[in-house]
Amino acid sequence: MQAVLFGVAAGVCALTAVIHVFLGGAKWVRPYLAVEMEPGLKWLGYLMWHLGTVSTLFLMAGFAAAALDSSRTDYAMIATAGAAGFVGVAVWTAVKSGVPARRFPVIFMFSIVTVLGVGGLALPLT
Repeated sequence: MQAVLFGVAAGVCALTAVIHVFLGGAKWVRPYLAVEMEPGLKWLGYLMWHLGTVSTLFLMAGFAAAALDSSRTDYAMIATAGAAGFVGVAVWTAVKSGVPARRFPVIFMFSIVTVLGVGGLALPLT
């Protein structure tokens, strides 16, 4: 069951990365890059977008490795902590900005990943 939970967490991360790149790229990145602003800020935001993609892929890899090799639960532990950290930062950002949390899809997606990771880690090694 542990491998299943980690595998599903990897799948949710993969789905998140696909949505982030294809839907988010069209809906957020293109309009964002069209806005006139100080170039340093614009390209820093663009960099952060891609760091989010790469980070999500690393979480996916950690969960996939743990799903395939039960001795790699340390990878799942790190990926779970990363997902929980993303949720925490997104909630803090929502509160700080006054933007409703439902406008931050990262909260929903990485809450699922965090629960799956914690669930997998709570089970005995299989």
